[in-house]
Amino acid sequence: MGPTPNENTAGRDRAFFLSMAFAAGMTVFLGFAQSYYLRSITHATHYPTGIPISTTLRPLIHTHALVFSAWMMLFIAQNTLVVTGRTSVHRRLGILGAVLLPVMTVLGILTAVRGAKDGWNPGGPFADSQAFMVVGFGDVLVFFCFAAAGLYYRHRPTIHKRLMLLATVGGLMWPAITRMPYVAGRPALMFGLLAALVLAPAVYDRLSYSRFHPVSLWGGLLILAAFPLRGLVGRTAAWHTFAAWLLR
Repeated sequence: MGPTPNENTAGRDRAFFLSMAFAAGMTVFLGFAQSYYLRSITHATHYPTGIPISTTLRPLIHTHALVFSAWMMLFIAQNTLVVTGRTSVHRRLGILGAVLLPVMTVLGILTAVRGAKDGWNPGGPFADSQAFMVVGFGDVLVFFCFAAAGLYYRHRPTIHKRLMLLATVGGLMWPAITRMPYVAGRPALMFGLLAALVLAPAVYDRLSYSRFHPVSLWGGLLILAAFPLRGLVGRTAAWHTFAAWLLR
């Protein structure tokens, strides 16, 4: 049995989840500010790791950025509506989240495939862009599974809000973290930041309720465990066969 909020803890819960929504939004902004959001101001030519930034971006990339940014703004708005007591508006606006979910899933897959076709491989344990494509697929899978489960449990707020938070920080933060100044290119810092975001709900539950909510704990651990699994899958012959088929 997970923690159940009462009148004394409900306000603290709302403040925590709103803070996490803003933390996720700030992570995305900081990760993509130099190379995308503020590119016209920064005139950045290279990512923090030294990889050149393309001077021309395909329409797919702009569409991907627009839709995924819309999710982040919706996520912050939804948590703000809960804090301000406008739960009826929160429920109606949730329809937009249900619409965005399949669109984001398709865009995420198409963007990962496009990156593999363009030879995108920023390094790490992957030998080539086909192997690295597993990272994008993994992010999409994590996001879709947790967000879909969150929508399914939309009438059980304690479960719903934890699933939606894990979907956002577990499925959408890694690309931003790998582009974040002073963090990108430093594996310990990158994974540490991701772990802090992903495990924050479990830590909060333990401190606030003296026990873990199973969604927060096992969901967070599952997301982190998926990272080394991606490295193993990306190096298999089966994955390269699948990737080659997609790239035909």
